[in-house]
Amino acid sequence: MSEFSASYHLQTSDQQKAVELIRASNNKGFVFPESNGWVTFIVKGPAFGIRKAIVSLNPGLLVHYSYMEDHGWALSFFEKDELISTYKCDWTEELHIEKDKLDIVLLRELIIKQGNSIEDLEKALDLAEDIGEEPPAYFIANKLGLSYYEWLSADNIGDGSYYKNLVIVD
Repeated sequence: MSEFSASYHLQTSDQQKAVELIRASNNKGFVFPESNGWVTFIVKGPAFGIRKAIVSLNPGLLVHYSYMEDHGWALSFFEKDELISTYKCDWTEELHIEKDKLDIVLLRELIIKQGNSIEDLEKALDLAEDIGEEPPAYFIANKLGLSYYEWLSADNIGDGSYYKNLVIVD
């Protein structure tokens, strides 16, 4: 079975901010505990696609991460309601990378802020060379300090009981 993951990551140390964002947008979802300055959350309903209601009420820096193991991956950054950076890589039929709207300076700054090296960043984004055993999407997520992203989406979280310290927003 192939992995399909889609999640939001709000740059904050306050888990409640993500809870409030989900509620204010008239959605339901799941909010993970803060880790490395990020609060991960997913919204119930269709797992893929970026919810306009979430973005329109975004209080700060928000990342949307998606990974489809057999197809590609994407990363979008929003400052409040403005899309400030995006990257897409698709290999469904042939390799196609869209990085002309990627703010590489922002990405580097966020990685360095986590205390991580930016070495091999370009390789991961270009899929030019093998960068280890993890997929480039995982490599970047780890560099950003995202803790919750693998096998994580509204389609596969169930009732959330598998996760510890998860806040369910109904």
